[in-house]
Amino acid sequence: MLKIIIRKVILGLFYLFVISVVAFVMVRQMPGDPAVLIANQDRETEAPPELVERIRHEYGFDRGMVEQYRCWLQRVIFDGDLGYSTRTKRPVLAEIQSSLPASLRLGLITFGLTLIISFPLGLLAGVTNNKILDLWIQSMAWINYSVPVFLLAVLLIWFFAVDLRLLPAIGHETGRHYVLPVAALSVHLSGWTTQVIRTSIREISEKPYIQFAHAKGLKQIRVILIHTLKPALFPISTALLIQLGNLVSGSFIIETIFAWNGIGRLLVDSIMARDFPIIQGILLYTGGIFALINILIDSLYLFLDPTTIEKMGRGRTS
Repeated sequence: MLKIIIRKVILGLFYLFVISVVAFVMVRQMPGDPAVLIANQDRETEAPPELVERIRHEYGFDRGMVEQYRCWLQRVIFDGDLGYSTRTKRPVLAEIQSSLPASLRLGLITFGLTLIISFPLGLLAGVTNNKILDLWIQSMAWINYSVPVFLLAVLLIWFFAVDLRLLPAIGHETGRHYVLPVAALSVHLSGWTTQVIRTSIREISEKPYIQFAHAKGLKQIRVILIHTLKPALFPISTALLIQLGNLVSGSFIIETIFAWNGIGRLLVDSIMARDFPIIQGILLYTGGIFALINILIDSLYLFLDPTTIEKMGRGRTS
């Protein structure tokens, strides 16, 4: 079992390596000369050629792509140095660290509220024999998820911030600033999460051994909690952890609309300014989050059913 977890860690590191290569090459394929763009920042007139050449040499743009990547990767691995923002001149790591707490708070609060809303509804829809109730929960879930999150955010701002003037529309200084972005994200995500939970519970409920448990006269609550919920946690936990990874990586749409100074908005601003060191750093951070999520999923599978991950290990080695 330990070997399988170690293998997943190694696979995660390889995944990060691939992400770093893709990010490094992608940002350098964007149109325009990055040295010229950096030199002309905050200037009213065009930068002289000498300054452009100095910046090109300073950032290593005069070297080959492979050599540039090798030097960058060496600094990242041995020094933890992701470079400096071309826009703010601050270290990339410092920029990410300053934006990370806002995204983490928004993501974790949203995840908790989404779970509170969707788990009871999904469980109820999965075990109920009332077709009308099941249809109503499914319909509401699909409506919530079908409405684009940016449209939901705009409607909430218009109604609660502009029309009623009850809540602030931008910033994240106080608890009142969390209400609208958390509400927009939670309503949207709870629809998808409710459907995942409902489908997983329903599939397990139709298994022959569940029908046999009912035939033996076991109490409904016992059948649900012991025989149905545990095996259903495999797909549910996978979906929830992936959703958590998306949230803590930064919701760039919501963070941009609500002027939330998190990772998502930092990525949008950096793309607009072609701040490629920041873009590379955020993509590497996001890749690290999902590599960790992948390891957590397998660890959770091991906790829920040790034989499952053992079978996975034998399947890969056969």
